Amino acid sequence: MSRTRHPILAVVDFPPLPATVLRPLVDPVPLSPVSLVWRKGMLHPGLGALRRAAAFVAAEEGWLRRPEGGWVPKQDIVAMAGH
Repeated sequence: MSRTRHPILAVVDFPPLPATVLRPLVDPVPLSPVSLVWRKGMLHPGLGALRRAAAFVAAEEGWLRRPEGGWVPKQDIVAMAGH
């Protein structure tokens, strides 16, 4: 926001910026799928550890469970079903 002056969607604890307004999106709460991606064929010694750590935290914190009242657009549900 401070660089482009374009509105953004962010987490609820996004730091305040001068002349901006926080408007929570509720009823239903929109959810957005996020994925870890990398270039095909990229090999890096830390990539496996990063994937394992993300999977562990996701399982521990319930990242993949849809919260009650959460909403995901139909096209995102279809896209996620293929993975």
